Amino acid sequence: MAGEFLIAQEHIQSAISKADNDRSMSTEAMSRALLTELLTQLAKHHSPEELKALLLYQLEQVAEDEFVITRGC
Repeated sequence: MAGEFLIAQEHIQSAISKADNDRSMSTEAMSRALLTELLTQLAKHHSPEELKALLLYQLEQVAEDEFVITRGC
């Protein structure tokens, strides 16, 4: 598994745990905040069409054990 993927998992687990333990937060809102920030970051380097294709591909892979991680060229 790529190091980037492990780091991402750790950060997501940490953020969700913080939301679980803070009565003023919800895990749903935290999940949406994480997704929004990730999309904002990806949008700096990808067109909306590319992001849609990436999201659709990843959604199709949800049933798999792990997402496919590829390196940019």
